[in-house]
Amino acid sequence: MSARRTRRFLTFALLVSAACAFGCAGPRIDLQAWRAEQTVTAPAHDAGALEAELQRVDGLRAERELAAARQLALALVAEHPADPAALTAASRAESDGVFLFAEDDRRSRDHAAASALDYARSAEERGADSAGARAQLAWALGTSTHLQPMFSRAGHARRTVEAAQAALAEDPDQAVALATLALVNLRLETLPWIAKVMAWGAPDASLTAAEDFARRAVARVPSRENRQILAKVLLARERRDEARAELGAALAAPAAHPRDSLLEPALRRLLESLE
Repeated sequence: MSARRTRRFLTFALLVSAACAFGCAGPRIDLQAWRAEQTVTAPAHDAGALEAELQRVDGLRAERELAAARQLALALVAEHPADPAALTAASRAESDGVFLFAEDDRRSRDHAAASALDYARSAEERGADSAGARAQLAWALGTSTHLQPMFSRAGHARRTVEAAQAALAEDPDQAVALATLALVNLRLETLPWIAKVMAWGAPDASLTAAEDFARRAVARVPSRENRQILAKVLLARERRDEARAELGAALAAPAAHPRDSLLEPALRRLLESLE
């Protein structure tokens, strides 16, 4: 082996070792223990009227009562573990749970994200194929990439994009799918250099695409969450004034979407960092 090839090999070996040091295997997830911990006394509901109770879950989310919505959704999926609509609702509830737990409670947030993905996959296996269900699967995939082994993350990103595109094929204005694609493009384009080296086979990405998807998501659903995503894309594109304006608009509007209230502190911190 030539000296040049030897140096390349040693450099590659060091990169692999460094990447693994940053978490090749991902955090340890125990869904069985997590769901046992999260089991609480089920809220009063009509056990025989699943469709009506799922509508109640949606109503609670619309009123930004995410903790109550999550509690009811998890109770319903425990009673109907093979129902695709109940599984999708449980997945969305666990995605809400990521926001309900404190930012420094990584264990709870990671388990909620992993649980959301598990429920979404089970829903897909049982025939959930609406635009909303596909979009929730895409979101759950996207928010659990960091839980995957390092060498599986590129494939996981491709699966995320495929699920989001499938949702958009059903509904071109599906806001959750648009937001997911914005985040995938943003994350792939802002990976640390070691992660970029290791991201073989990741889908094509660009900040231009991230901005386009984020703007379409905001146009469809002008939530604080979607505006936050757009602001982060604008920051990555070094357009601080536009990002500041987007954050200001998000905070100026009254909370009107499910996660709006929970996101206010994070938005204020991000805005303050730009002042």
